Amino acid sequence: MTVANWKTQPYNVIQSLLFNNPHRVIEYRVQDGQGGWRNRADSPAPVKRLYEAETPPERTCLETIQFVHHMLIPPGGRHVAELHIHPDAEEIVVITRGSGVALIGDDRLEVTQGDVVHVAPSVEHEFRNVGDDMFGVLFVCVPTGAGLDKLREAQQAGE
Repeated sequence: MTVANWKTQPYNVIQSLLFNNPHRVIEYRVQDGQGGWRNRADSPAPVKRLYEAETPPERTCLETIQFVHHMLIPPGGRHVAELHIHPDAEEIVVITRGSGVALIGDDRLEVTQGDVVHVAPSVEHEFRNVGDDMFGVLFVCVPTGAGLDKLREAQQAGE
């Protein structure tokens, strides 16, 4: 059994990749200047992105979940640089500490410790800390639709 702690693999001080799937199939899309959607991985980043990082072999063990990661967002911060979608995945987000705002599609939800938020595929989303303390969130991302098809293909190719 492998145990992970968010402090063991931090990125950008506030986030860590706890467990990861060896097959990267989930897309991270952001809006372009014309209102369309582009794959964020196609653009250079000023910092190492979490989804470009590898976990140690013992934590690259997930078969269907794409990743589990933890973030501590400081006051005034947000979990991403921009609203984004995952066209081929859904997320469950567990609020582990503090309070904040979840922007999910057209909804603005006040969230606090103990709340669990579902983000459906292709729905814009972002989490912001609007409080005075650190805002803790745990993300679990699972492929659906085309993402699940890509995962099955990757798993079969790796056998």
